[in-house]
Amino acid sequence: MSTSKKWSRIMLALLIPAGVILLALPLRSFISVSDVMLLGVACVTYSGFRYGKAEAMLSSVVSVVFVDVLFVQPYYTLAVHNFEYFVSFGVMLAVGVFIAQLAQRNQLVELEKQATVRLKEREEIRANLLRSIGHDLRTPLGTIMGASSLIMDDQIPLSKEQYREQATNIYQQSLILKNQIDKMLELSRIRDLQTTNDWLNLPSEDLVSAAFARTKASQNEAFQVTRQVEFIKGDGALLEVALANLIDNATRHGVAPFQITLEQQASEFCIRVCNRIDRVSVARPDSGTGLGLLICDAIAKLHNGAFYYQQGSHDFEAVIRWKEQ
Repeated sequence: MSTSKKWSRIMLALLIPAGVILLALPLRSFISVSDVMLLGVACVTYSGFRYGKAEAMLSSVVSVVFVDVLFVQPYYTLAVHNFEYFVSFGVMLAVGVFIAQLAQRNQLVELEKQATVRLKEREEIRANLLRSIGHDLRTPLGTIMGASSLIMDDQIPLSKEQYREQATNIYQQSLILKNQIDKMLELSRIRDLQTTNDWLNLPSEDLVSAAFARTKASQNEAFQVTRQVEFIKGDGALLEVALANLIDNATRHGVAPFQITLEQQASEFCIRVCNRIDRVSVARPDSGTGLGLLICDAIAKLHNGAFYYQQGSHDFEAVIRWKEQ
């Protein structure tokens, strides 16, 4: 936690009980000290469950001091002439400590729940990754092995044109294999990150240009780019990777026109890529099952956002959404 955020939490733990008790001051003639103490306990409870143990104890001390000074005679001093008030203040402090302990336990339970959710997400991604790798690597490897064995077999006479055809086939499948391995390494690096704090205001035009530069696609008339927002806030390097993978997925499995949209709705940013479905590519066995989409999903989660896609009868749409920090 940053120092400024820590100090802001401490200030709020001080100001909340002080402000609530001060607001009750005009009613001093109509309410009892016990009623004001209940207000203090409510503030301690809020601080404990909203911020933590230390802040709850601090709120408890502030509540006791303000109740004593403003609502216990003699007013505006820390002197207490009635022993019952000492008991009440002691009980209030004890309640504050108890609530602080509960708040700490509640935070630990929440952290355990979050860890369980993250572990479940990792297992799901791991399972999807293994399925994707099993398909995306097996197909080009099988094709390379088949073509190379055909060339090596002396009993099968091949013409010069057939040799060239098989060599071209091996080269093309090798490129597919290299692309899949690169994506696996890229996904592995991204998954090593727990979160991203490198948020900048990125010119949307620069983001699109950088994403195209990472791919073999060219930004020509086949791509219709709509920038409804001048700047997008996020991790530039990761968003560039995500958009590049969406562009690559669209060009590999779709046909023109391709539509790229960058927009902002309230505090939520959105990158959307749409394309027509290429039936020939979908039916091709080496078309792949979507390592690039797994990368987009991981990047969306690093931005505390979401990635989803839907395939209709003629169109495919992929969307990354995340909220501005």
